[in-house]
Amino acid sequence: SLGGVTYGVTNLELNAAYAAIANEGRYIEPVLYTQFVDANGEVILDNTTPYSAQVLRPTTAFLLTNAMMDVVNIGTGTKAKFDNMAIAGKTGTTSKNNDFWFAGYTPYYTCTIWAGYDNNVSMNTSEEKNFHKTMWRKVMEEIHKDLPMKNFSIPNGIKTVTICTKSGKLPVEGLCNDTLRVEYF
Repeated sequence: SLGGVTYGVTNLELNAAYAAIANEGRYIEPVLYTQFVDANGEVILDNTTPYSAQVLRPTTAFLLTNAMMDVVNIGTGTKAKFDNMAIAGKTGTTSKNNDFWFAGYTPYYTCTIWAGYDNNVSMNTSEEKNFHKTMWRKVMEEIHKDLPMKNFSIPNGIKTVTICTKSGKLPVEGLCNDTLRVEYF
């Protein structure tokens, strides 16, 4: 297993967690097959209805998504960004630059990339430090090329408020005119 958790986390587990955020807080257990049928067409194994559960409120999932959109648009995940699609994600690095992660999603798909060496060699060049984000972008860009642009849906219960970016509070007329931004709550 991989990751910085005590017993590690697999790419599949991490991807499923981010997919739950992307899916308005609904976790759906990943499946590697849907059905097995025998030579006569009889179903031997059926996995078409995986376990699912609401693990976050839709409003909480949206607020997390909104924050992670900034990671891609102006933060450490900008190399994962591609045009014409809403993208949210999170970068991650372990100590000594041994492991690099990018877990991200669009309104259509979730993908998680890990980059590293099995023998824990440090990666210090710019190419090594950004490979995972570049790979994520290239894979996701390809599978989205024929899909229409889509934004993340805003659930009921989310409020928008204009704030002053200097103070983070409600704007004061004449003091914050050039520093206004809409935030979600």
